[in-house]
Formats: sequence, C-alpha cells, structure tokens
Amino acid sequence: MPSSDRPRAPFAVTVHPFPSPTPHSCAYERGPSSARNALVFIGGLTSGPHSTDLDFLADMLEHGSPALSYSLWEFRMRSSYSGFGYSSLANDVEDMAALVQYLRGIGKEKIVLMGASTGCQDCLEYTDSDKHQTPPVDGYILQSPVSDREAAFLFMAPDALERSIQIAEGMIERGQQDHPMPKTFLPPIFSTPVTAYRWHSLAAKGGDDDYFSSDLPDSRIATVFGRIDKPVLFVPAGSDEMVPASVDRHELLARWISFCRKGLASDLSGFIPGADHVVSESEAQKRLAKRVKGFLESI
Repeated sequence: MPSSDRPRAPFAVTVHPFPSPTPHSCAYERGPSSARNALVFIGGLTSGPHSTDLDFLADMLEHGSPALSYSLWEFRMRSSYSGFGYSSLANDVEDMAALVQYLRGIGKEKIVLMGASTGCQDCLEYTDSDKHQTPPVDGYILQSPVSDREAAFLFMAPDALERSIQIAEGMIERGQQDHPMPKTFLPPIFSTPVTAYRWHSLAAKGGDDDYFSSDLPDSRIATVFGRIDKPVLFVPAGSDEMVPASVDRHELLARWISFCRKGLASDLSGFIPGADHVVSESEAQKRLAKRVKGFLESI
C-alpha cells in the first residue's frame, strides 16, 4: 500500500555500508551523525528504505530537545521490497542484529527498534533468546501491529484461504517450502512471488508470523509478550483497515499489555486516533510523533 499520496521533498541521508547477511547492505541515517542514539525503523511487507513517509518522525527528532539526540535509521534487509516473499522473520532478525552490532560499534548509546506492521513481528521475534543470539537494544515501538492471518480474510474467501493453506502445507511436506506458491492461490494484493513457507507462515494458525491474532490462547501471548525485557510502546492505528471488524481491538491491546512484565509497557501506549494502517494522515502523524517523542524521553 502506498504510504501517502502527497508529494515529498528531497531529503539528505548518510549512507552506512555495514557487514550483514544481506549482501552489500546499507543503512541510511537521517539527522546528525553526531546524535548519540538511534531510532531504527523496520517496515512491513513490500516496504524498504525510503518507501515509507517518515518525514514527520525525522522532523520531530531534528526539532526536539537537544537532550533527545536521536537520528532516524532505515536499512535494507533480505525481505525488503519484493524480497519478503522469499524471506522469513528469522532472516530479518539476523539482519537487524547485524545493524545493532554496527550501531554499537560506532558509539550509539541507546538503540530503539520501531516496527510497523510486519516490522512489529520482527521486533517480537528479536526478543526470542531461545532461537536467536541478538545484541540487546533499549526499547521497542510497535506501530500498527496486525494479524496477517486475520487480514487475509479481507482479501480471500474463507474456503479459498483454507485451500491455499492446504496447498502450502502439501508443498512443505514434499520439501518444496522454498518454491513459489501458485499465483492463483495467493491474494491479489501480492504481485510478486511468495514461497510456500512464507505464505504458510503468514496465513496459517500457529505460523511463524502469527503473533497478533485475536484467537491466540493466553499461553501463547504470555510466552511472546512476557519475554520482552525492555520498555515497549504499543501504538496501534485507531482506524486500521487491516483489522477485521469482528476483532475487539481494545480488548486485544489490553491482553498484549497485560502479559508484559510489570512496568515495561509504556503508559503512552494506546490507539492513534484517525490513523490508517500506514498513518498517512498528517494529524495522525503528529499524534504518533508526540507519543514516540515521549517514549524516547522516558527511556
């Protein structure tokens, strides 16, 4: 989905080539390189560096109090742009860890990961110390977290969705998890190939990407949100078109927060009024920037 229909002015970045599992990877820093801290933006499916309108965040960081001292970072991962269809959360975490290690090496004091949409799943996957050896960060921001599995029902009839999952499961059982799904069994919003593994991960109950579905048991939510060990800000979009009307958004957010360790879920957490999934409206962007600023000041 386009992040905004408004024209954008050119902006300057500092390009940082850095060692990463993604060949020839670069990170892009907006703001002064002298900033002591880093806010790292991790977008959702089909996004990549500069594909999301982050001008409102960059402006907030640039014109905030000097004591804040954050620059805004984006970076290329194996899943960036159309690469998401052949990648995984595990790959994303490897790429994220490589950037965090680089940022520590150049002297950044505080590092906060800000996930948007599927980037929120990346942030939660980053906290899984049983699966990944990740360098520590100082906080997490979860913007517009949604269930891809539940969102799939907005684009496919239930029987077609179930059939597509069966096709993916059959391919995985035959060792074809890295083969592309037949296009006719994918929702029309996907215009590039998606492997059987990634589609199953996104669309099947209990798939690797299934972090935010409303029907997950408390035991699963307790495991996932209970392992967050640094401050976290939840900022779902108040008018998120990717959340089915049948989902009680407020109850779901309360469940997520209730299973976080005491004191880690920020008091600034809550819905951004008027925000669509990509927070394209200017007033919603201002509200989000204000929450992010308050959160960064609190950690």
